[in-house]
Amino acid sequence: MERLRGFRDIYPEEMRGREKLFSSAESVSRSYGYEKIDFPSLESMELYRLKSGEELVGQTFSFVDRGGREVTLVPEATPSVVRMLVSRKDLSWPVRWYSFQKFWRYEEPQSGRLREFYQFNADLFGPDNHAVDAENISLAASILDSYGLSGRYEMRINSRELMNLLIAKTGTSNLPGALAVIDRLEKTDQETLLKDLAECGIGKNEASGLLDLITTPASDGNLENRIISVPGVEPILKRVKKTISLVRATTQSDVVLNLSTVRGLSYYTGIVFEAFGKEEKTRSILGGGRYNEMAALLSGSPIPAIGFGMGDVVVEGLMRKLGIWNEARTSDRVYICTSSEDYMEYAFSVSSLFRKSGIDAEVDLSGRGLSAQMKAASRSGSRVAVIIGEREYGSRKVTLRNMVTGEQQEIDVSNAAAQAKRSILKR
Repeated sequence: MERLRGFRDIYPEEMRGREKLFSSAESVSRSYGYEKIDFPSLESMELYRLKSGEELVGQTFSFVDRGGREVTLVPEATPSVVRMLVSRKDLSWPVRWYSFQKFWRYEEPQSGRLREFYQFNADLFGPDNHAVDAENISLAASILDSYGLSGRYEMRINSRELMNLLIAKTGTSNLPGALAVIDRLEKTDQETLLKDLAECGIGKNEASGLLDLITTPASDGNLENRIISVPGVEPILKRVKKTISLVRATTQSDVVLNLSTVRGLSYYTGIVFEAFGKEEKTRSILGGGRYNEMAALLSGSPIPAIGFGMGDVVVEGLMRKLGIWNEARTSDRVYICTSSEDYMEYAFSVSSLFRKSGIDAEVDLSGRGLSAQMKAASRSGSRVAVIIGEREYGSRKVTLRNMVTGEQQEIDVSNAAAQAKRSILKR
């Protein structure tokens, strides 16, 4: 039996590096004051019809359960997070939540996209101002920086409110359709884009002008002059620029205004942002934005909100291409070897001492010779082999062997864990 297309088997040696990816994101999030949540893997299909738009609904793994309810494996976090938020009346604002779990989408598998994936999500509910926008985006940047990607990605920031005004100037009333076309900018040729914009009711000249405008780099000093004259743009642009300024204070990576960044989901209401690798062409590493109206769909009252999601597939792929993926071939655990089965009770006692000291300990249970056990210790990735032979057993000591340097020392068992922490396990 083979695994289903678009799904992964992740073996222990691969999982070690991934766990570091997860733990780093969580550690950075906690440093910003975010708290971890969890939610079901199965939700009512109606939740996504209300919130996510038809494109995402068409990508769900949905079915009718035995109770006759139409349900789906969760394709994204935001609807579930908002459902949780509005069900509680005792929360202290602002609310900062994060999660890291699996999601499922029935899409065509390709580079950077699978049907089952892990995704990190972070959302902030409460105030609605540029500082809140900046903090959430800064968290996203700080996580990428913690992966060793500082300076190797570009954070692109825009505003849906700003784009609505610029698109409305073309005379179309089909704002959602035009935004969807712009969202495909980097994946579609110019002729197709013009054709698609025409189907949204935008004339050829207006469409050409719009595409020229949104592809103008932020470094072009004339860009701001071209958009500031549009009625209503000035206060929105001012907020975006203040947001960018604050984010730049927290990262060495480029943070820029990019008018082609609109995000595909229909629920965004304000600032939107995405990160892209600079050296390697990839899909969006992460993306998010402000979605102030979503809570009203469930509770009747809007709640200001901003958040982002980051899938593990694109991040891992980028880090591998850049040669900075942590394979984690060694671990901080110890591997306990015995020269005789007669010493197994002592080995169990020693392993318990290590574990109580916070060090993972694996006991070789194979009954093989000591030489074979040492080879197994090396293959396991353990940093330390704990050797128990006749001499160690008789004197209630152990020999600690550093599997990286080959150095070893005999030490009293009561001091073994402390010594391992001080020297051998020290990175």
